[in-house]
Amino acid sequence: MPNQRGFVGLQQVDSTMAMVCPQCNQAFEQRLNCPQCGVRLLYQFTRRADKLALVGPDATWQQTPWGRICVGLLLAQGVYYVLRHLFTAGLLAASSEATGVWATLSGLVLVQVLQAVGVLLAGMLSGAGQRRGILLGTLVGIWNGVFFVVVQACVGQTSTPIDLFGEPMLQAAFGAVGGFIGSQIWKPLPSVSLPFEMRGAKAITPPVKRRSYFAGPIAWTRVLTGIALTVGGVMWANIIRDLVIEASEGKLSIDSQLQADLVTFEVSALAMIAGSGFAGANTFNGLKQGLCVGLGSGAVLFGLRLGTGNFSPEILILTLVTAIGFGVAGGWFGGELFPPLLAAGERKRRRPAYV
Repeated sequence: MPNQRGFVGLQQVDSTMAMVCPQCNQAFEQRLNCPQCGVRLLYQFTRRADKLALVGPDATWQQTPWGRICVGLLLAQGVYYVLRHLFTAGLLAASSEATGVWATLSGLVLVQVLQAVGVLLAGMLSGAGQRRGILLGTLVGIWNGVFFVVVQACVGQTSTPIDLFGEPMLQAAFGAVGGFIGSQIWKPLPSVSLPFEMRGAKAITPPVKRRSYFAGPIAWTRVLTGIALTVGGVMWANIIRDLVIEASEGKLSIDSQLQADLVTFEVSALAMIAGSGFAGANTFNGLKQGLCVGLGSGAVLFGLRLGTGNFSPEILILTLVTAIGFGVAGGWFGGELFPPLLAAGERKRRRPAYV
């Protein structure tokens, strides 16, 4: 029939689309809502039509994974340079001697923050509506870090081995976070199986109630251990840095005090993430455990800074903010990377029923 068959290229494709209920998986014709469940029906091609159909003219290269990575890379670079020029204009408007601020420690930290903002937004764009949003965001971050390293080499800036390996890894982490956020805000379309596509028994698992990140008890043993790891790593950051440089046998080197301070800050950040990640691992509320580690380690470091007498309000505020921020991020990451095993009773309750 002309109104039921269509041709795409040289292959014949069934152009009739079934209306399927996402809950009961029943197919209906000429309906908008399911008469049994009352939910909105979804369009779904048959498996045969999906196999025979070719890519339509509306599909563009931007929808492919590599296209998303390229667009995300352009967005990350554009956001970074726009923000950098904006900050430069503001600094020049405030003071004519602010051109050398990018060579200071604060300037280097600001550069990392601007790059992180660009990669985060690019990761969100790449992972929007994708089931593998974290992977796409990670690839965007890696290529963006490699691009920055290549640009620095082209303009004649010297890069240490720490810059060569640390830049892509750091931006890959922010890209992964952006990809996860994008895939959670703009969720991919659900995959619906049609009744006539089923082969044999299908497992029906009851819906799992989403847990709150702040629900549940606090694992005090893990939290105290995480605080000890965080405080120890921060206080011994200089020693850890020197040990790594000595163990490299000359392959790693630090040329200025600015680089030494930056590496010390990175070691401290890794210690905070590792301590809070340990506290959040194997728990359902890793973000809550990480928050407790951040608050506890921030209070301890705050007291140690006050005890030394060599401090300033800016350093105290930065210590608290970084401890809480990295603590929350590390706790959430630890809980997601090492999720807890289900208890025997809960595993029995979630056993799928076969129909």
